[in-house]
Amino acid sequence: MRFACILLAAAVVSITACGGSDPSPSATPASTATPASTATAPPPAAATPASPGSAANAFIGSIAVDARSGAVYLGTGMGMFRVDRRGAPPERVVGQLSTPSGAGSVSSNLLLRATRPGELLASGHPEGGTLPENLGLIRSTDGGATWSPVAQVGEADFHLLALSGKRVVGVKADESDVLVSDDGGTSFEPRTPPAAPVDLAVDPRDAKRMIVSTEQGVFTSSDDGRSWRPRDAPAGARLAWSVKGPLYAADRTGQVSVSTDGGQSWSPRGKIGMTPNALTAAGENLFASVANGEVWFSGDGGKTWRRYAKLR
Repeated sequence: MRFACILLAAAVVSITACGGSDPSPSATPASTATPASTATAPPPAAATPASPGSAANAFIGSIAVDARSGAVYLGTGMGMFRVDRRGAPPERVVGQLSTPSGAGSVSSNLLLRATRPGELLASGHPEGGTLPENLGLIRSTDGGATWSPVAQVGEADFHLLALSGKRVVGVKADESDVLVSDDGGTSFEPRTPPAAPVDLAVDPRDAKRMIVSTEQGVFTSSDDGRSWRPRDAPAGARLAWSVKGPLYAADRTGQVSVSTDGGQSWSPRGKIGMTPNALTAAGENLFASVANGEVWFSGDGGKTWRRYAKLR
């Protein structure tokens, strides 16, 4: 299935663009923290300025933060964008992929995740050329300028991806099994959660621990997804597990909660002010995408939020 316009309640993460007005979001007092690493940007070889109005109101379905440069990459239905620092204009990145099944451009409708510093993992669809409809898993080591196939090109369309070391955990479009790979995404084994995941996260320090958010509630597993326990957290929440340890959840009201025991218990932290479409943790920083093509940022573990970038 090609990524299409998605409502948050739809139980799968999709990368697309949805129209709408541009009201000023309501938020708690702004944090003054800004990621220190964003001072260094990756080479702009693959980036081009966004055309005026071309990305207005884009739905941002995924956020990836490069640990080396601090650059923030956005997967949207209007294309892949890079933001070098808070307040900087997003720049569109159009990459090239060559596979045994064909070659062409990729940019729109990518589900993005940052792996090692300077490296991106993605799934999605092509923009042109002779590439198959579903790109499986693809990898870039140059900020999205060029991509190489990892696995399942022409077969898989992942709508959820989470990483922990070499482990890749994903959920395909219109499927409910959680697929677990310990070889970087080359091969997978299925795990069956209690319900179809809306979002998922894996402990960066212990890959056997994972959590899924579903329409029936939130469930955790400490044994590699072989068994699950219900937890007291809002259904349909967006999830992010920080390498620093805390696990974050943002519900549909924008309420952010934190867990320090792997999801067993939760404490309210702050409010984004709008319904989040995606939530990403980068060290001690949190990034959330909301309506109207906006990304909001917290440098204090979700207590306060301020706008980081806006697609125009």
